[in-house]
Amino acid sequence: MEISFDVAGTPAEFRRKSTTGKAELLVRDEVVLLQDPSRLSTHFSFKTKQMWHCEVGDHVIEIVRVRPRFVGGARKSSYTVSVDTVQVAAAAGI
Repeated sequence: MEISFDVAGTPAEFRRKSTTGKAELLVRDEVVLLQDPSRLSTHFSFKTKQMWHCEVGDHVIEIVRVRPRFVGGARKSSYTVSVDTVQVAAAAGI
């Protein structure tokens, strides 16, 4: 899953690999690891809503992933990206 958006005119991108669970945020030349694939909680959780927060300069970025309650096979999750509480992007994917 890759979602591109802007943070006050600066290009940014959220990336999540469904195979490893790694989630990261790229802003300018900076890469912020949001979810580490070496942690067990990355691969096994009963929660249907997952949130990541990150500060870039004076701006707060919030990424929310909502997955279906019962996952029988690969089902799409919905993602929303907000900058300073304003939604700037939304997508669905695995």
